[in-house]
Amino acid sequence: MTKTKKIEFEEDSFEINANENDSVIIQRYFSKHTKLDLKIQNLPVPKKPIWLNITVLILRFYQNNISEKLGNRCVFDPSCSRYSELAFREKGFFRGMSLTINRLKRCRPKNGGVDQLN
Repeated sequence: MTKTKKIEFEEDSFEINANENDSVIIQRYFSKHTKLDLKIQNLPVPKKPIWLNITVLILRFYQNNISEKLGNRCVFDPSCSRYSELAFREKGFFRGMSLTINRLKRCRPKNGGVDQLN
């Protein structure tokens, strides 16, 4: 279904008329991150439990150092690494791992769009 979506890029903003899957890709093309990505990125790194601290630090390292070099190819909102961070934070280690693996299995250009944590 086609919707009009407002995208803000630095001081400019514009509206696009695209389906939900394509609007995520277009937004990432211009601004590198979606609002949901930034919301998760701005969460503080937890101190406890230690497994969560280490997991979030590894994911943040990937986001800041490796993901940028691979190119901006994510078709989901939030990106897979940010979805994974949120899954671990809210669902715990084992359920978070399961959700992350299932999300990565769905990662295809035909899929995409907004994918909320269940």
